[in-house]
Amino acid sequence: MLNVIHQFETSTVLFFVTVCFAAGFIKGIVGFAMPMIILGCSAALGMPLLGLAVLIMPTLVTNIYQVSLFGKAELLKSIRDFRFFLFACLVGLFVGANLFAAANLNTLIAGIGAVVLLLSLLQLVNIRAPKRTNSRALSGISGAITGLLGGGTGIWGPTTVLYLTSIGTSKKRQILVQGLTFASSSLFLLFAHLYTGVFNQVSGILSAFMVLPAMIGMILGVGVQRYLNQDKFRVVTLILLCIGGVYLIYRSANMF
Repeated sequence: MLNVIHQFETSTVLFFVTVCFAAGFIKGIVGFAMPMIILGCSAALGMPLLGLAVLIMPTLVTNIYQVSLFGKAELLKSIRDFRFFLFACLVGLFVGANLFAAANLNTLIAGIGAVVLLLSLLQLVNIRAPKRTNSRALSGISGAITGLLGGGTGIWGPTTVLYLTSIGTSKKRQILVQGLTFASSSLFLLFAHLYTGVFNQVSGILSAFMVLPAMIGMILGVGVQRYLNQDKFRVVTLILLCIGGVYLIYRSANMF
């Protein structure tokens, strides 16, 4: 492993160690935002494809850890209650990887980013839409949109969290369902980019090396998250969703 790591400049390795630690810390607090942070920072330095490869293993491992923080009974109940969302998301992931090759992806990402930003801002200033229930239709549509977007871009956090926030999901349940969604999505991303070649022997080892700083950051973040009550958790989540909406709009104008 170390021989492969030495192929990268020291500054590059230190950059990803820092970014993965920070992304893990934020994820530990709110349960999402790791791909957004790693992709955003790496794209800003002109390394979007390497960033995409690097985020795969830390994202997969931290999401498995996130799910493991809950008991078997809570896990099974969440799978049962959100089965339509999870199933639609997985189907959307497989369809999205090919469908968006012929679609106007930039416009779609910008539109979703604008919706995420607007609804998050409205909730932050307490202008809330009527609370929705976790119906089959809503969960299926939300899951499909999340999957399609994730399959085409590797971004699935903002739409998932917006859906869970809109139905008033409790902090514990939200973090668990996010972990389930993101773990399955990360596994798909791994197989997809083994096929595309983005995740290869070299980038894969760098990605595996970044699991450690990401996990250290996440464990510290989970410690902070335990001190957040439901209202504080909701505010922090909505602020990050606003940032996520801005990032999606930015990403639409700077697709790689």
